[in-house]
Amino acid sequence: MNDLGKKIRDLREAKKLSPEEMAEKIGFAKSTVWAYESGKKQITVSHLSRLADFFDVSVDLLLDRSERVIDLDLQNAAAIEEYNLMLDNKPLDKTEIAEAASYIQVKRRMGSYGAASS
Repeated sequence: MNDLGKKIRDLREAKKLSPEEMAEKIGFAKSTVWAYESGKKQITVSHLSRLADFFDVSVDLLLDRSERVIDLDLQNAAAIEEYNLMLDNKPLDKTEIAEAASYIQVKRRMGSYGAASS
């Protein structure tokens, strides 16, 4: 059994459903549920989406993907050249990025960065 198949089975069992019950609720053939859980059949994108909706989880969770975190130093011009930083669907230029970084530094020094305003 592959990881995705095990994840589907675990989620189904957590809902206390048999493969037949789950198949009926989602609209899959029973054999499809069995094939996915056993890793005998490659899952389609549309079925993956339907399973995520049914179990109220993300597709990323089903695929064991974690959120991607990028450590990016806004003061390192060479590092940020690889990325297209956007605000309001418009790219930021180097001056805007530098100003934003400076603003954040000042706010942190003042102790009000992230503080709720009233």
